[in-house]
Amino acid sequence: MAETQQTVEPAVPVLWVLGKTGAGKTALVRALTGLGHPGDGFSPTTRQAQVYDFPPEAPVVRFLDTRGLGEAGYDPAADLTAAEGQAQAVLAVMRLDDPVQQPVTEVLRRLKLPVLLVHTGGDLVANPHAQDRARSHVRALIGRDLPAVTLSMPPDGLVTGIEGLLDALDSFLPHAGAALRRADEARSFQRLRKIVLRYAIAAGASDAVPFAGIATVPAAQGAMLNALARAHRVDLTPARLGLLASALGTGALLRIGAGHLVRQGIKLVPVAGQTLGAAAAAGTSFATTYALGRAASAWLYGVAQGAPPDRAALRGLYDQALKGAGHASG
Repeated sequence: MAETQQTVEPAVPVLWVLGKTGAGKTALVRALTGLGHPGDGFSPTTRQAQVYDFPPEAPVVRFLDTRGLGEAGYDPAADLTAAEGQAQAVLAVMRLDDPVQQPVTEVLRRLKLPVLLVHTGGDLVANPHAQDRARSHVRALIGRDLPAVTLSMPPDGLVTGIEGLLDALDSFLPHAGAALRRADEARSFQRLRKIVLRYAIAAGASDAVPFAGIATVPAAQGAMLNALARAHRVDLTPARLGLLASALGTGALLRIGAGHLVRQGIKLVPVAGQTLGAAAAAGTSFATTYALGRAASAWLYGVAQGAPPDRAALRGLYDQALKGAGHASG
């Protein structure tokens, strides 16, 4: 891969998704971007080349999903030549339970582009030794070692192995890898959003009572952070909490704390403070807790993957979530 690495990544690099019919090419694009319509894993989904820009509104990477190799009566020569002329790198998709990979390996033997082998069907071939044999068989057919990852993409289950694919992609298309990693983190948060909402609602409800929120809001936020850490399988030690606080910025945390204390005092003002003040306090505690959860989830995702987001990215997520918290409960 190092020998064929591009010195300058194009503004919109093209990743050529190559493989046999039913290998999971379109399903892979969908797992990475949310785009595309995968089939049942056996019948052809892509009858002609499909282009997927990601993100659609301002693409940083383009997937070229070509027609599956090995179809009866299909001569891929012209399509292969066209795809090779457009692509900067290749994702060669091969099912572990399919030993007949010559249509793909014959193409890979002559390609000069960077290639990442994507072995799908990790859930179909559960035995590690059987997986090793399948990968060794492919290496023998190609005649050289190529970087490889293994994915499980059950039709109605959780896709696993994407993290390794993104790590491998970083080595030759770093901008594309970074964009796809952000997308994967966003999908991860969607699965955890209900946890954040639950604690944000609890924080808001408890802060409607004068001075009760002094204890209950921080407690809800702490419980939320621990719940998110468990979901990301990260041990939330005091040292890591300190790193999260540092990444969010001391100024932001001080504003959260100071604003919280001011709201407790306002709630003691007769009539207006106990009605409008309490409602405002509840809404603000909901919003700040939700925003904290959104930023913390991104940070914990990064810790789990070995690449926490930088301070600017984390602050951007926090501010965006804070502004959008009014719609978060919908």
